[in-house]
Amino acid sequence: MYRRKGPWSTGLRVLLATLRALLVALVCFLLLEPYTRRITQEEIKPRVVLALDNSQSVGLFTPKESLNGTLQGLDALAERLQDKGYEVVRETFQEGDTAVNLLATVPFQAPITNLHALVSKGESAYRNQNLAATVLVSDGIHNQGPTPTFQLYRAPIYPLALGDTVAKRDVVLEEVQYNKINYTGTSFPVVARIGHSGYGGASVTVLLQEGGKTVQRKTVSLPRAGTLETTFQVSAAQPGKKYYEVRVQPLSGEFTDLNNRRHAYLEVVKGKLKILLAAAAPHPDIKALRSALLTNPLLDVEVVLGPFQNPTFKTPYDAAVLHQIPNLSNVGTPWLRRLQTAKVPTFYLLGAQTDYNAFNALQAGVRLNRPSGQYDQVQPVLNNGFRRFSTEPIAQDRIKAWPPTAVTFGEWNVQAGTEVLLYQQIGSVRSTKPLLVYKPGPVVPAAVLLTDGSWQWRLNEATEHGSSQIYDELMTHLVQLLANRRNQKRLHVYPVKDEFDVTEEVSLQTDVFNTVQEEIFGQNISLTLTHPDGKQTQHRFRHEQGGEGLKLGNLAPGVYRYAASARLDNQNQSDTGELVVQEQNLESLLAVADHELLRQVAQRSETRLYYPAQLAQLEQDLLKADFKTVLRSHQEEKDLLEQSWYYFLLLGLACAEWALRRFYGSL
Repeated sequence: MYRRKGPWSTGLRVLLATLRALLVALVCFLLLEPYTRRITQEEIKPRVVLALDNSQSVGLFTPKESLNGTLQGLDALAERLQDKGYEVVRETFQEGDTAVNLLATVPFQAPITNLHALVSKGESAYRNQNLAATVLVSDGIHNQGPTPTFQLYRAPIYPLALGDTVAKRDVVLEEVQYNKINYTGTSFPVVARIGHSGYGGASVTVLLQEGGKTVQRKTVSLPRAGTLETTFQVSAAQPGKKYYEVRVQPLSGEFTDLNNRRHAYLEVVKGKLKILLAAAAPHPDIKALRSALLTNPLLDVEVVLGPFQNPTFKTPYDAAVLHQIPNLSNVGTPWLRRLQTAKVPTFYLLGAQTDYNAFNALQAGVRLNRPSGQYDQVQPVLNNGFRRFSTEPIAQDRIKAWPPTAVTFGEWNVQAGTEVLLYQQIGSVRSTKPLLVYKPGPVVPAAVLLTDGSWQWRLNEATEHGSSQIYDELMTHLVQLLANRRNQKRLHVYPVKDEFDVTEEVSLQTDVFNTVQEEIFGQNISLTLTHPDGKQTQHRFRHEQGGEGLKLGNLAPGVYRYAASARLDNQNQSDTGELVVQEQNLESLLAVADHELLRQVAQRSETRLYYPAQLAQLEQDLLKADFKTVLRSHQEEKDLLEQSWYYFLLLGLACAEWALRRFYGSL
């Protein structure tokens, strides 16, 4: 084009030709799929975590002047380390990512001491941030979680000891022993174990109180050494939750009376819940389920294995667990029919021998369309939206680690109103297919587990963690949910846990049914909560599908009773119940610091134990360790096709050629 004569000079023709050639070349260059590589370097300074044990025991038993001076010294130490090029982070037991600006302003209110969790908090948060050292500031009193002396930490720990190791003259109510489940018409013991320091031979008065009133009183003599036990015999004529407080009256010259009281929270019931565990044939699931259910003293489990005799049902069952029944060989069919006739809530476990056509006819909350002989290997995933009962915070991670089990391949349909407890995860893909479901019902609720390999979950959890707590709680809570069958009432209000701690938020859930016993939503619920001291508070909330129910926040310890009401079809419906809030008082039990534990932690990290007067030595040792700054390289590769600047370059070349041709007289 530009060899022909035109209205341009020779130099301009060469420039225009160059622009056009460069534009075409750059466009063709994209056919080679080029990419760019960018390398950046980042300096990560060594990070020191000041982990402060802000539990109640530190504030109670460390002299206030000494504690304030130590905390101010640590804040000054943090400033000097920052001036030396270190990143300093302050951590406490508080939850979340809220930053602590000054240790001197931290309130000592944590009701428990979990030193492993405190150290692990910094290790987890700064795993990839050049964590150099953790300064653990504590009195060494540890009452929850793994003992830190037997744990491995990535960064060395420099313990700083607070508290006082000198024994004080004190009387301690060390423990109150009692059965959590008791029966009406029987007498049950409440045993108090009392220890002391410096009061050998003295007499103390021990009180058993209920509702603030003394129901029994005993006077005992303290031994010269060791502890003594005294027993109160208690009986209750009416079922319900009971709250007792055991108190040791303070003696003259006692260091503190905070550790002179403890609580007993128990339940009086009419009798155990009768549970049938029936299986078409012997299977490892039966042992796992039986062991899990027997962890709850409220459940009486009867195991029956096929081939079955004709059912007699001498004792009515509160719930049944059926393993692979209905069965392809019709094993257990008469028992199933009898359970249906008696309207016994049933937990079905499915497997290779399940008759799926017969199971679909049961309308148990889930059905399998077109069952096949193929199986998926699936892992369970907890549904955090299930609110019939609560699970421990560790449940999510533990359940994810359970091994995969076989589930019959097919199209699983969840019926309306059925709630999913566990979902299926196939490989790394989390699906919406159910694995464990619960179908609510006022008379005959049901639950279904789609695999016969749950025994592997219990075995794996026990092997990895030393106990099968999460599996056992999941199965017992589900069976209890079935066994505590509803009557024909249309309004049901219940707490999500049997017992709440004073540090936990109390929450209530609701079921509402229409005249044909189908669950409905959108109702306004009024609730009156009666506190242990007789005070009443009024609450209102709306019953929504998947809603959070009524959250009452943190409550003082004791037994609370509630009465709920709602207006349904121009009729008043009501329900009543009770819940327990318990206080453990773990932090006030020991007034003597445990510096030996901190010394063992230091030895394991090859450091040493420091005291408040040795903050200067601690600073020198941290600086002497000469923690290095880490240089981290980041390499980024990106296709040229994805970079906008290249397209602006092409556009610029085209526009430049067009502008020159236009300016000099011809397009």
